[in-house]
Amino acid sequence: MINFIIAYDNSDANLGAYFEECKNHLLGVLTEQSGLANEIREICGNRCNDAHIDILIPQYNSNPFIFVAYSHGNEKALYFGNCRYVEKDVNIHNFANSLFYTTACSVGKELGAHLIENGCLAFIGYDETVSAYKLTEKKDISKNCDNAGIIEFLSDDITIWEAYMRMRNYYTQQINKFENLEDMMFAGDLVEARDALVCLGDKNLKKENLFVHR
Repeated sequence: MINFIIAYDNSDANLGAYFEECKNHLLGVLTEQSGLANEIREICGNRCNDAHIDILIPQYNSNPFIFVAYSHGNEKALYFGNCRYVEKDVNIHNFANSLFYTTACSVGKELGAHLIENGCLAFIGYDETVSAYKLTEKKDISKNCDNAGIIEFLSDDITIWEAYMRMRNYYTQQINKFENLEDMMFAGDLVEARDALVCLGDKNLKKENLFVHR
């Protein structure tokens, strides 16, 4: 069984509802995969700050765990509003022993590699700015694309690299669909997101390597 810590910025004026839907989508999968989650801790709103991270994460990082973040980001940090809650050269040591998965923009450019250098087991994220859609069918496509890697990893007996490749393939399927529908703007945004995906660290990591042994 695996410990999960899920951070999501439900207070963001633009994408708060989308971030929360992504989190709920993942929780639905964990509910279906009964017996997979040992404990699930959620961090939202003003609790998601570096002080809270410094208190909470050390309670879990003596064992492997999965950290998932749905929020904004940049090359060096994840942030809620003006608060950087995971930041290069500040508190990334907390994430040793973790699989770190985030849909935030650009964090794969620097923060991801820095996490790996400081003991993080594996990282999946984007190394460029990506778009999320909030309306109708496109919202569900965005959500499914954003979550494809972590859900594939948890739903099958595969490595994190295989999950990453399935995530890329899922993007490609959606790209082809919307190119055929001549929705070239949306297809172009999906191409940019797919091409921004990075997988770092131990590419042979499997979910059994993250089980908490009592």
